[in-house]
Amino acid sequence: MQRTRIDGVPVFSAGGRERTTAALVFGVGLRDETFATIEVTHLVEHLAMAALPRTHLRCNAVTDVDSTAFFATGRPAAVGAFLEGVCRALADLPTERMAAEVGVLQAEGCSSGSSTVSALWAARYGLAGPGLTVSAGPGAEYLDEETVRAHAARWFVRSNAALWCHGPLPEGLRLPLPDGPRPVRRLPVPRPQDGPVWTHTDAPGVGLLLAGDVPADAALALGVDVVQERLRERARHDRGLSYAVDSLTLDLAPARREVAVVVDARTGHDAEVAGLLWDVFAELCSTGPTPAEVAHAVEGLEAELDDEDAVGAELADAAYCAATGLPFRPAADTLAAWRAVTPAQVTAALRRAEPTAVLAVPDTAPWDGPAGVARRPLCGTRPELPEGTLFRPPLVRRLLDPSARVALLVSAEGLAHADADGDVHGIPWSRVEAVVPSDDGRGFSVVGRDLCCVRVHPDLYGPRAVAAVLERAPAAALLRRPASGAPEYAAV
Repeated sequence: MQRTRIDGVPVFSAGGRERTTAALVFGVGLRDETFATIEVTHLVEHLAMAALPRTHLRCNAVTDVDSTAFFATGRPAAVGAFLEGVCRALADLPTERMAAEVGVLQAEGCSSGSSTVSALWAARYGLAGPGLTVSAGPGAEYLDEETVRAHAARWFVRSNAALWCHGPLPEGLRLPLPDGPRPVRRLPVPRPQDGPVWTHTDAPGVGLLLAGDVPADAALALGVDVVQERLRERARHDRGLSYAVDSLTLDLAPARREVAVVVDARTGHDAEVAGLLWDVFAELCSTGPTPAEVAHAVEGLEAELDDEDAVGAELADAAYCAATGLPFRPAADTLAAWRAVTPAQVTAALRRAEPTAVLAVPDTAPWDGPAGVARRPLCGTRPELPEGTLFRPPLVRRLLDPSARVALLVSAEGLAHADADGDVHGIPWSRVEAVVPSDDGRGFSVVGRDLCCVRVHPDLYGPRAVAAVLERAPAAALLRRPASGAPEYAAV
């Protein structure tokens, strides 16, 4: 691997191929947005790509939870022209195309849903950081030109970028990105937790989330690999309940790691698979892995690093770490660290992570959770409605329509809502993330950072309820409706 800089951007390159594959990576992704600006990074990516001339070059871009990358494969000169074009487009986005690209984003996202990993992150962080990936937000149509340009100017700068290139480095390559200070990423604050918890989510699949505070913890990584292998053996091979077991690691900072294990389940067997997942994890925390299991995990990493694309993967990892501000560890060092791990160290690492564990199961699965593990609702529920001004739908409607047997309470401290099932959701005014107008402009939904969402509409609670909430809701949280000619909060 060769390391150099072009126009202030760190470049990681290696030869060995006739054609060039390269990617320009930025340390910005969905975790760097807010509920109100969800999709802004994706929109910047779309606008930059839309500014490029038509080409037969194999090229694309992707926005992930913590990075955005523009990549291409082809003749070196064509790849170089693509990369330079991306940089120039990011410096002057074609915002006149915003309406069209918003439509493309809407089409792209119409079939997507919350993933198990997103639900786990949301269970840890609510609507902040990676937890934002659980929501579609108010919609890209709420983004205005000023917001999009400000986001690009802050994050898509040379100090927040890195390039990797496998194959000939394009001759005379230029990366004319805008200048700007390296942006500081906000670290989301996790929900308080003093022991393992389990929760129901509306995402498919079962998952387990563990947090670590040791940078590049080889013992925890190896332990998670053993969890996967044991679970695969029991859930798939022994009982035929599952097809795939996967894991995903997200480093929010050098000493803030989130590791998720996710597993699918045969219809109607989610609770059984969740029980198996927890049993496997608890067993390993108690008695640890066998030496054979540790050796098998090391052999798996050796095989992975022996893949023909291993060089490209290491280049991509180096650029990703440079763009995101994480320490880079060469594959050889990682393998050496795994080879040095003992079963006792794996056991200790899993025990350290046990108090941070979040176990998720679909809300369609009737289950009481593992013995001794507390259930924590995904959103901010409370035992009963507090004191305050109470609003209800008309009595006749409540009698005829079970779904109208709801209540809204407004107080100086916040908003509370009792749903038709009797569950009470509370949003303190200090925890209001956004107030999103309804389609008809007459009401709105109050979105809390702890994932509660309360619909307030005059047809349900009357105009006085709408006025009472608007009087107390944080003004900065009120979102303006996209330009459409519809009145804003009309008839309130």
